[in-house]
Amino acid sequence: MLKELIIKNIVLIEFLNIEFNKGLSVLTGETGTGKSILLDSLGLILGNRVDFNLIRKGESEASVTAVFQVHNNHSVAQILNKYNIEFENELLIRRQISSNGKSKCFINDILITRNALSEITDYLVELQGQFEDRGLSNIKTHLSLLDIYSNHDNLIQTTNKSFNKLKELQKEITETKIRDKANTDDNEWVKESFNQLESLDPKLGEEEKLNQTKLFLNNREKIFIAINQSKTIIDDELGIEDLINKLYKTFVKVKSIDRLNINQAVEIIDRIKVDIEELKSIVNSEASEVSEDTQNLEFVNDRLHELKSQARKHNCNIDDLIRIKKELKLKIDQNDNNKFKIDKLQKEYEEIKIEFISNCKLLSDSRRKSAIYLSKKINDELPHLKLENANFKVEFEELELENATEIGMDRVIFLVSTNSSVDALPINKVASGGELSRFLLAIKVVLETMVHQRTIIFDEIDSGIGGAAANAVGDRLAKLGNNYQTMVVTHSPQVTSKGHYHYLVQKNNINNNITTNVTKLNESERVEEIARMVSGSFITNEAREAASKLLNT
Repeated sequence: MLKELIIKNIVLIEFLNIEFNKGLSVLTGETGTGKSILLDSLGLILGNRVDFNLIRKGESEASVTAVFQVHNNHSVAQILNKYNIEFENELLIRRQISSNGKSKCFINDILITRNALSEITDYLVELQGQFEDRGLSNIKTHLSLLDIYSNHDNLIQTTNKSFNKLKELQKEITETKIRDKANTDDNEWVKESFNQLESLDPKLGEEEKLNQTKLFLNNREKIFIAINQSKTIIDDELGIEDLINKLYKTFVKVKSIDRLNINQAVEIIDRIKVDIEELKSIVNSEASEVSEDTQNLEFVNDRLHELKSQARKHNCNIDDLIRIKKELKLKIDQNDNNKFKIDKLQKEYEEIKIEFISNCKLLSDSRRKSAIYLSKKINDELPHLKLENANFKVEFEELELENATEIGMDRVIFLVSTNSSVDALPINKVASGGELSRFLLAIKVVLETMVHQRTIIFDEIDSGIGGAAANAVGDRLAKLGNNYQTMVVTHSPQVTSKGHYHYLVQKNNINNNITTNVTKLNESERVEEIARMVSGSFITNEAREAASKLLNT
């Protein structure tokens, strides 16, 4: 609910502070007094684009501040939470504009963007007759209005749930296909590379072993000559072994003399003889290995070449080829898994698609049934609002699956014809400002039992009507005011008389300083204002009596 509107330096308004209440508030005043300025000021609060000509002449800044009473369970709470705006039962919205072309928006002293302001205030105020992109003029609102009337939240929730599941599956299928395509594009290369490594079968540390073998094979002849020479040195007459044995016999002859040095010499010679036996064994073993080794140098070189070639191909060390081989196998397995997963997801998608289409049909059937009753009730209201020849109906268009939304496969447009001789067209194409407001009033009256949390403001709703029709409009506005805050800018005395609160917009001229003021009228002041609206600038007693009668009916 709009509690307070504070305006500073907007056109003719120097300073204005208006307090509002629940119920129906009417704003009246002679043409040119500044009623449109109030709506322009409110438009700034609603996130309208700034016309810097609104700044009062001679001033560098202007501002509009609105105070809204908002309960914690209000639908705007989720949007405020989105923008990290905290509140406790009240929102203070301020729009500040400067003559240097700058504009700032604040909610509870938090700076926000104009788009955010517009998004938030859409939940707080519905202003009809001024802005074509809001309220009934916006065909995007028609489906939600029909759904409010249909009261089938369970069907909407079910449809929403299956739609979200469908979108999740669609996204997962797309992502899996992208991965699969990426794998498929190089799948032949992956398979070929894996088969090459599988055939090559690299072993950990193989490069070092092959290099050692290569070194041996390149020096095999040298090793063979060295072994034969060593055997000659050890085994031949006057070789090492023969000389050591002679040396041993020489010392043994004098060992019995028990000389320390001689005994130590004998022990050393004993150890040397053992070492020589071990040396002979090593030489003989190496001679046997050199003679029996059948490895081919060409094979070793070829093997090293293949390993190095694969390492260059995969830009890694030879020992890393084992890891590369495992990774290639994993890619092949993943590709097979992707194809299996796509098939599984596609099957699940088809099942959910059938479920979603079925839910959409149930929802659409409910809407179409409700649309018949809604159209009848609205058409029953139209004659009371001096729209006797008008006709209202709801047009449905079934969307293709790819254009479906979380609320189904229906596109709904409110169509009207203002005369039986013309075809029905979208409501914003054929209705004038006053007609549009009256159509909205008819819809709001029909929907009055539904939850509504916005302040509704009508402008020009009494355009072209009077007498009983204006009285009917006033009755319906008052009826709306009993349920939620409603405001109307009017020139009709009949509409004015139905207001719970009456505000008079006047233009004052004090020392050539022209300003617009708004006054909340008491009972006697209301009689005078309505009498003026009945008779003009010269108020007669008959006009006062007529005004009193209007107020008391």
